[in-house]
Amino acid sequence: MEIINVIKSGGDSAWLVVLAMTYGGVAVAMAVDFAVGVRRACRSGIARRSRTYKMTCTKALKYFAPMLVLTCVDIICIALVAVPSFTMLMGVFNIFCEWKSVMESTHDKEEIRKAASTMTVIIENKDEISKMLAKILSEKSDDKEKGGENV
Repeated sequence: MEIINVIKSGGDSAWLVVLAMTYGGVAVAMAVDFAVGVRRACRSGIARRSRTYKMTCTKALKYFAPMLVLTCVDIICIALVAVPSFTMLMGVFNIFCEWKSVMESTHDKEEIRKAASTMTVIIENKDEISKMLAKILSEKSDDKEKGGENV
């Protein structure tokens, strides 16, 4: 009840403005990243599917859930710190992550996609690869044994 009274008082409206700006900044950064990602996908000819759009919702959950927890921590610490410092730090970190995502070149993201597809092929064919490696290793050990006898 005391927290509600503190929030309702006019002197602490700056605290709420800072929180609103922090959450709003993260939301704007996510929107910019989303728009840039869609534009890059259109230019690159990459299919835009619902699964990739849903990743934005997952990202929002990953960003805003910890921020809400840190806002609760800030409310608990309101007597010690005049500003919601933990929430602000998390917000700045999230905005930085979004900025890095926007600034990554399309070439870097394409290489990441190629590496992921290569790993998928390797994982799908792991049984054949393990059999091939076992065969190669057994042949090498046989060659060493034969070489040791001739010396």
